[in-house]
Amino acid sequence: MYNDFETREGWQPIVQSVISARDVLLKVVNRYEQIYRQASVRLLTFSEEASQLGALNTMLKANAMLFESAVLPDLMNRLKALEDKTKHGVFVP
Repeated sequence: MYNDFETREGWQPIVQSVISARDVLLKVVNRYEQIYRQASVRLLTFSEEASQLGALNTMLKANAMLFESAVLPDLMNRLKALEDKTKHGVFVP
């Protein structure tokens, strides 16, 4: 693992050029959804309060990471596009 980290400058661009950003995003979203589902099952099936709180915490973190991974970049791109339009004097809401 250490060698992979140390040599990633050579192999990371190659791997990233082969994999599309959309495919990566879909995999990330799928993983967060799986984590959320597993936590919700635990929330409904565990009777201990501490376990339920842990499941809720996991669900909250999964939602936050999903938002940061999928929603936030799209919002930032939309805001940048609006900012560019206002710089050119063209703004239609």
